[in-house]
Amino acid sequence: MAQEISQMMDSESSSLRKIEKDSSLSLGQYGATFKTAAGALTDGPWASIQATAAAVVNVTAANWSGDGTTAVDIPAGASIFGDFTSITLTSGKIIAYKQSV
Repeated sequence: MAQEISQMMDSESSSLRKIEKDSSLSLGQYGATFKTAAGALTDGPWASIQATAAAVVNVTAANWSGDGTTAVDIPAGASIFGDFTSITLTSGKIIAYKQSV
């Protein structure tokens, strides 16, 4: 019984650390880059891209699959998530949030 309780506490502690990490990302505590002109961002990697105005981006993401990752439309106010190693803004305005280090 004591071992089961200990395992449950370890699991709960791990979940709380994950939530803490995820909220740090959403609060931008790992840093971010605000991009308003077309061009590549050079200081990644990034975990999230938020459009402050409707945007089109080309991305390279280690954890995306499926159709191409060029000309990805992001509506104003929307965010996309991934393990982005490359982001190029084609149009619009974005905030690219950094991954934890």
